[in-house]
Amino acid sequence: MRERTQVSGTTRERIVSTALRLFAEKGFAAVGIREIASEVGLSSATLYHYMGSKDDLLHEIMTDRLGRLISVTRQALTGLGRPEDKLVTVVRVHVLVHALHSDSVVDHQIRDLDPKARTAVIALRDSYEAIWRSLLAEGTAQPAVFRIGSPKLTRLALLEMCNGVARWYSDRGPKHPSEIADCFAALALSMVGAARGGQPVRLADLQSRPTAEILALVEAELRGSNGSLDATVVA
Repeated sequence: MRERTQVSGTTRERIVSTALRLFAEKGFAAVGIREIASEVGLSSATLYHYMGSKDDLLHEIMTDRLGRLISVTRQALTGLGRPEDKLVTVVRVHVLVHALHSDSVVDHQIRDLDPKARTAVIALRDSYEAIWRSLLAEGTAQPAVFRIGSPKLTRLALLEMCNGVARWYSDRGPKHPSEIADCFAALALSMVGAARGGQPVRLADLQSRPTAEILALVEAELRGSNGSLDATVVA
């Protein structure tokens, strides 16, 4: 195990943002440490001293990003009891993270991790998806608020719908991410057939946090996350 090397926030941010961009453009396998170092303006030896191998770098990025997503989701859910309130909250969080911090979206890189790191990251991802599984289970427990045939397929459909925002959202578009988050929250309620007392649950009826408040939580958790990864590198 090599000793931790302290890295300035600016340098670390440049390394991580450059690595993420190159991984997205060329694929993990096609990008080497030398190329990342060259783009950042460091030697390969210096970059390795800062971050370890390319595999170490990807593992740390994914662990950090998923950890932050779990953290902000749990913060947003604090104090909520009804499954419909929880559903619109996790949808809003997921959409806002994927629209405003698309560099936090790293799930598609899991296959590039070595087996040990992959197992750890998948466990972290499963912890996040467990939040969705739990609220869908609550919503289908009698007396059911959600009317869905397969909670698993519903969960996967909802996640895929929200994940797609990272691929197509542009700040040049007509809608702010908060508006998109609200639109997707309403769609989610329809997808699960949310109803109480024989009446469809409407977004305006809910007691969840306002979207502006969720946005503030997301920004507080993820702003500057590129520069705040743990500086440990294990050789």
